[in-house]
Amino acid sequence: MNLKDLMEFQKDFDKRHGWDWSKADKKERLENLNYLAIALAGEVGEFCNLVKKVTRKFKSKGELPSEKEWKEMKEELVDIFIYVIKGAAELFNMNLEEEYFRKMKLNEERFKEFKSNELKNKKTCR
Repeated sequence: MNLKDLMEFQKDFDKRHGWDWSKADKKERLENLNYLAIALAGEVGEFCNLVKKVTRKFKSKGELPSEKEWKEMKEELVDIFIYVIKGAAELFNMNLEEEYFRKMKLNEERFKEFKSNELKNKKTCR
């Protein structure tokens, strides 16, 4: 299954549950975009909170995340992915695979300096 298939699966799921955004007018589309942004931020916040907790536990007690904690973090990442897929498919009607590779091509140029060996081990934030 590729991203296009996942996007179609998400559209079908949403239609079956009464969350079809594909026929929204411009006003509804903006309202849906607002909902999506807030929902996505909420899921990212939940993921970050879990990361904060396992990091704090590691720093204070030296304990690595448990299997349960890894599972919870994975669940939140999947929730984030679902909202990204939903937005790409239903609000932007975009080909996410094409857009991904287009953006990665730009990033390749943008971050070409980080290919050098002396910068290889530096931790950077884009």
